Amino acid sequence: MDMHNKSVAAILNNLSDAFMIMDANGRITYFNNSAARITGYATFEAKGMKCQDIFKTTSCNTDCSVNNEGITPKNNYKRDLEITRKDGKKIPVECTRSLLIDSDGLMFGVVEVFKKISQIKSLEDNLIYSEFKYRRLFESTKDMIFIISREGVIMEVNQATVDLLDYKEKEELYLLGNIKYIFIDPIHWHVCKKHIDLNGFVQDFEVGFKKKDGTRLHGSLSANIFLDDNGDIVGYEGIAKDITARMDSFRRLYKHHQELVLLNTVSLTMNSSQNLKQVLNTALSEAMKLLNFSIGTIFLINHDQGEFELQTWKGLPEQVNKTLIKPIFHDTQLMEFFLGKDNCLTPKSIFPSFKITLECSDKNRPIILSCFLITEKGCPSGFMAFPLSETQDLSLEDFNLLGSLGNFLGGSIANIKLIRTVQKHREELKHLTARLFQSQEIECKRIARELHDETGSALIGINFNLEAVEKIMPPDDPVMNNIIKNIKEQINHTYQEMRRISHLLHPALLTDLGLEPALDSYLNQITQQSSLNIDFKMVGFTGRINPDIETVLYRFSQEALSNTIKYAKATFFKLSIIKGYPSIIFIAEDNGIGFDPDENNHERPSLGLLSMRERTAIRGGKFLLRTEKGKGTRIRIEIPIKNEGLSILMEPENFLQEIYEA
Repeated sequence: MDMHNKSVAAILNNLSDAFMIMDANGRITYFNNSAARITGYATFEAKGMKCQDIFKTTSCNTDCSVNNEGITPKNNYKRDLEITRKDGKKIPVECTRSLLIDSDGLMFGVVEVFKKISQIKSLEDNLIYSEFKYRRLFESTKDMIFIISREGVIMEVNQATVDLLDYKEKEELYLLGNIKYIFIDPIHWHVCKKHIDLNGFVQDFEVGFKKKDGTRLHGSLSANIFLDDNGDIVGYEGIAKDITARMDSFRRLYKHHQELVLLNTVSLTMNSSQNLKQVLNTALSEAMKLLNFSIGTIFLINHDQGEFELQTWKGLPEQVNKTLIKPIFHDTQLMEFFLGKDNCLTPKSIFPSFKITLECSDKNRPIILSCFLITEKGCPSGFMAFPLSETQDLSLEDFNLLGSLGNFLGGSIANIKLIRTVQKHREELKHLTARLFQSQEIECKRIARELHDETGSALIGINFNLEAVEKIMPPDDPVMNNIIKNIKEQINHTYQEMRRISHLLHPALLTDLGLEPALDSYLNQITQQSSLNIDFKMVGFTGRINPDIETVLYRFSQEALSNTIKYAKATFFKLSIIKGYPSIIFIAEDNGIGFDPDENNHERPSLGLLSMRERTAIRGGKFLLRTEKGKGTRIRIEIPIKNEGLSILMEPENFLQEIYEA
């Protein structure tokens, strides 16, 4: 029996839980090692002490059946206590009490089992604190948070969800039942749920939430599943951010981008084409596309005729005769102001819109349009018109866009008119210059002919008369004979100079035999009169060409060679005239001192080069001058071949090679 008691005592001493036994008077008779560690009292110290003296807690006096009066029968219990150790440190314990009953049913003692629960208590406190933080975060966040079942039933939402969706309280959302009813389109939730079920989560999924009043709230939804112990989906939890402001900013940015694209498209059209109708048509199409208009027209004001002319349109009935469409102004005074001449407005970014009615035909109902003014240098020049019903909901940005487009089109119209005027004057000047050159050539030809025929004949007649006088003069009169001889020499010199001037004015060879013989004769004379080495060739010509072109090429050759002789100080001059397709190419180059074409050089007048440029431009050709100080001069001219009596022949195989060499 003693061995048995020792074995039991050894077992009790090795228990991890504290264990003590009290007698009927409430005094401790057994105190194991764990109890000694927890309370700080040694086993021998605890024996004979009472429980409340060990625990030092008031709970022992109120709840425990063992007190100063002895043992009071009471049911077993289990509870948490905070006891005070011998060293004064307070620790939480879980205490379990059991009564010891004898065979007669009388209580003869109490067994107390207790264990330290500091770690458990800490975990519980942390859990409570975590729950507090979660709840505070759940309720204080400004994003919508919701928890729903797998079927979509709303189980819990935070206050932000209530506020952002404009409900008064959470119960209103719970009464909706299913989460799909807070989406603008339930398909958004079904698509989102499909992604979550497939991947376990969804992140930044853009959806449209429906507020209580039915308006839209743009949201970015992130959600995930939560599972039960078996790994089955039991519900979803999600958080959604209100991105309405961001989406509005994005839309405004996108709209500004579209506006820039519109203006850039119109600018590109204007730069690539000076066709006014094309520019207006592009502007109207892009504006209608951007603002979703179904009908659009542009009228320009004809101040000379006192009427509004329809320039371009979109969306009008096909059977309508566009030439008969006339705008009827709701404000007749405004109409009279627009039609008046020299009526100007103070420039503004946008002018107030005005209304007109288009009466297309008897079969079509009148169309009421809202109009936006087009101004040109402060003066009204036209207006864009769109359906009144479609312009009533335009934003301020849309009005500003149409105002900018009206000002932009006004500038475009002014530029196109100016360019047309310049082109018209340029064409007139080109024709005038061409007639001037033609008159000059005719006059040179007339003067050359008169010099040759009239003056030449007169000199020959004078020479014959002198010879007659010489015959009747006494042969022994040396003075008179010498005078007559000098006069005859002067007459001969004058005749030769007259022929030279006549040839320069218009060589007879050019008219009689053509360009190549005339240039051969002219260049041979220059070679004999100077030390200049001249290389001349004509390639691709198999017959006469247009006389006017022959004259132009001859004048080019004269001017280029004259400049070389006068200014270049060159030793070599090369002249090439090549007939290819589609142009005749004229190339003149020397190895002279060259010059800076950008300098205003009084020693080297540029009238000859200007004349060559003008003659080239008149015939739609290209003039290229390449020169540099110390590096010679090269002139290249291309004159297009046209059906103006100019024969166009196919080149031989070696002709292209000669062109490249030239």
